[in-house]
Amino acid sequence: MKSKKEYIILGIIIAALAAYLVFHNTDRTHYELPIIPSISDSDISYIKITKGPETVELKQKDDRWLIYPEKYPADEQKIGPMVEAVKTFTVTAMVSEAESYHRYELDSENKIRVQAGSESNILRTFDVGKAAPSNRHTFVKLPGDKRVYHARGNFSSDFDQTKAQLRDKTVLSVDRNQVQQVKITDKDGNTVLQMAQVPAQTEDIVDAETGAAEDNALSKDIAPELIWQDADGNPVSEANINNFFNNVSNLKCQSYIKDKTKADFTDPLYTITMTGAETWSLSIFEKLNEDDDVYPAISSENDYPFMLPAHKMDNMVKK
Repeated sequence: MKSKKEYIILGIIIAALAAYLVFHNTDRTHYELPIIPSISDSDISYIKITKGPETVELKQKDDRWLIYPEKYPADEQKIGPMVEAVKTFTVTAMVSEAESYHRYELDSENKIRVQAGSESNILRTFDVGKAAPSNRHTFVKLPGDKRVYHARGNFSSDFDQTKAQLRDKTVLSVDRNQVQQVKITDKDGNTVLQMAQVPAQTEDIVDAETGAAEDNALSKDIAPELIWQDADGNPVSEANINNFFNNVSNLKCQSYIKDKTKADFTDPLYTITMTGAETWSLSIFEKLNEDDDVYPAISSENDYPFMLPAHKMDNMVKK
């Protein structure tokens, strides 16, 4: 009987210890994570970013993202990660209930408020802080919730962008296969460089018996090879052609010029004109200051004056 009582007492002790471990384990999570509704890319056509007094509004119009109210074209490569972060936004753990937001850069001075969805229907709102030490999570805060959470992914820098940083800096986009002629003139209208694509000369086939020249049969079925020549008929090296088009094909500016329009710039230092399927032009002006490493410029493919890095001008014109 004594042995049976000991087993019963031991069983009660084990059950009590198990209950204690279940209900008093300090490592156990005693909270429920917020449920974040799923959304898709098509649900996101509006993103508003607020940091301190600065606000940036992005709207998708005709499959393009624009910066409002100016309607500047936005850099699609920078908008893509934002849309992805909004769409996949997920909280993975609660970090703090202490409201010590400064340590997470979620205080009023440093936090980035993100609102996204459509202009009339905001589907996501969250505050972005700094990246977690693991660099695989971001500290975030949700509306009406004082707690700080880990969100999956390191996306703080994706939203920490100014209006100027988000603008698309592509000012000229040219397909070299569509260009047949290039002309560069200086401020006096003198031609600095002129080159054009011309058909390469082909040799006719000569009949061995009659000695008469026959049409080259290949030329009837295959377009003649095109080569670049300067104004004097001399061939232009492939290296020089590649250098020129590598610089002008997808030209990006360093920055845009504030409070100026294209009409404010006259008498260009150099003008580059390319003709073919259409006409493209780039006008480069004198430096605003002698020590500047940029030149003011305007392009036929952009509505705003911009600053062109000096090395780009050197590569396209001086070389």
